[in-house]
Amino acid sequence: MSELPVTDQKSQILSGVVKTLLDDLRSGVGDRDRRRQVEEWMRSLAEKYPEFHIEVGLRDYYLAEAERLRGDFANATEMSEKLALARSIESFLDRAAEYDRRASER
Repeated sequence: MSELPVTDQKSQILSGVVKTLLDDLRSGVGDRDRRRQVEEWMRSLAEKYPEFHIEVGLRDYYLAEAERLRGDFANATEMSEKLALARSIESFLDRAAEYDRRASER
């Protein structure tokens, strides 16, 4: 296949996969359940592959998701729906802050 050692090939291929999935998360590709599945996998990979800077990608995803939910919040009419969305927004912003802290520590 290539002259590169297998470990280098693995890293190169996986890096491309991770970058694409993080870009898709930030863009809001797929439904929320699929994004959550990708998010969970990215969190598990973040510790294993720090060289991929997954923490930064997750931080950006959480900020983008909070922005998307803010749009839903603006269109919500019922108080209970607004409350649920507000709690979700806060949760995503808290996670963004946590991953920002982690990324700055590396």
